[in-house]
Amino acid sequence: MKLGLTKNNKLNDVTKAAICVLLCFVFGLQSFVFAAGEPELLANKKNKDNYILTNITNEQAKSIETIDSRIDELLDLYVELSYYELDRDQAIKAMLRKILLDYPDMAEYLGDALLTAFDDFGGYYPQTSVNQLFSNMEYYGYGIVFEAKKIVNGHGYGAVVEKALVDSPARFSLQIGDEIIKINDINVEDMGVNAVSDLLRFYNKATLTVRRGTEEKTFTINKAIVTVTASTFYYDKEKSTAIAKVTNFTDMGMIYDIYMFLQYLEENDYKNVIIDVRDNPGGDLVNLLYALDLFVTEKDVVLCSIIDRNGETIEEYLSSGSGFAFDKICVLTSGRSASASEIFALAMRELTGAVIIGEKTFGKGVGQHYEALKNGDVVAITSFEVVSPKGIKYHKKGVEPDIKISAEYINVKNTALGQLNFVSCRDIKEGAKNKAVLALNQRLSRIGYLAPEYVTDECTEKTITAVEIFQIYNGLPVGISKIDYMFLEYMNFYLPYYSVSRYQARDVQLECAKIYVQESESAAKNFARTVSK
Repeated sequence: MKLGLTKNNKLNDVTKAAICVLLCFVFGLQSFVFAAGEPELLANKKNKDNYILTNITNEQAKSIETIDSRIDELLDLYVELSYYELDRDQAIKAMLRKILLDYPDMAEYLGDALLTAFDDFGGYYPQTSVNQLFSNMEYYGYGIVFEAKKIVNGHGYGAVVEKALVDSPARFSLQIGDEIIKINDINVEDMGVNAVSDLLRFYNKATLTVRRGTEEKTFTINKAIVTVTASTFYYDKEKSTAIAKVTNFTDMGMIYDIYMFLQYLEENDYKNVIIDVRDNPGGDLVNLLYALDLFVTEKDVVLCSIIDRNGETIEEYLSSGSGFAFDKICVLTSGRSASASEIFALAMRELTGAVIIGEKTFGKGVGQHYEALKNGDVVAITSFEVVSPKGIKYHKKGVEPDIKISAEYINVKNTALGQLNFVSCRDIKEGAKNKAVLALNQRLSRIGYLAPEYVTDECTEKTITAVEIFQIYNGLPVGISKIDYMFLEYMNFYLPYYSVSRYQARDVQLECAKIYVQESESAAKNFARTVSK
């Protein structure tokens, strides 16, 4: 299958575009890239030197005229009375020049102030590169993704392998569905997923015993640098339905993964597919375009367009016509689906008739042009807007789902913790039954280490294992008799960090999507109405 795309340049008087970057928003954490291309300024030539953007609001215009009442008054007085003949703009430049001469480190802060003056998506990135900013996420580990056998009060218990990441140390040892029961001879069966994860983080080499069906198998695995893949796939052969969870559009290998996934579905006669982009913050425009192209069977269909600040179309991206066809396609969205994931959902609805289920998306449809300065710093300048194949804008509006259904959360009602201090913890011993043990077990459960059924006033083997895992992970002396003030300090630190206030006992949005693809849209709407009551 050829993954070829073409571009249709609509404006001859515009600097040849090849869009650079559409920055996606990660709520309070970081930004990721959405696009690619040559570093050409996306601006209409006749407006190139115009300082004020043509679509600036009245409020923004007023904010430019005034800086601070004291500085405004000072500038007016300076222009009027100063011995040095300067106009207001020259005075401002002189002021900035003096600040930068006296405080050279202020340059990046002033640059960032300019780039974020009218939106939250520009930025100044000192001593970095675009590749560094938007490379795939990596970490040092085993490459194991867990799911839980059961969830109680928001914490998972019983670590089951959901997937082993591609090219990770675990890839050729573990299989989906393996239940981890021992780590370096420490029995972790039915322990909290937090405890299992923390224990694995501590060791650079681990011997894992897993339960696979009725058998137990043991593997020794070494940590390595692991690349986090953006996609996970699930199959329901009986229902002829498959699910692709896409966490971002930044992963360069994602397109190949999705292509192989769709090819498998075609070869095995799957009729329906669910694409889950909930909480997906966006990514690379090229990846987005190729992802869309995989679902479009006609050639030269507009996948999306780029417009400039005057609303003029700069670029149209056209399909190759070699996509895969399905009877029903559903796209799952949330309020944290942003940027590339939003245009993906909107374009899929317009191009394939896909039904969007979930929540209205975030509403981030403007893009950033990235440019490296001579000193190696990188700047991101908001330069363009992305619109759907039918010309629909979603910036600051979001994409409304066809079937609106919110996640179903359960509030956790945490009971009061019993008293535990340096004096009372001396009563904690193997086999002991007292209030101090109960208070300890409550805390171990609150941080997701110990399942609620083990929260008693008895110091059992499960209690001892949970304590020792906590001690190992935090570099504390190991043993039930080694609980001291440092153990309590660490425990008090982790209590608010690991505590859960609400959780999802079931994924009603995914249930609704399955009802749509396996039954009908009306059945899915009825389900959504039932859940929302």
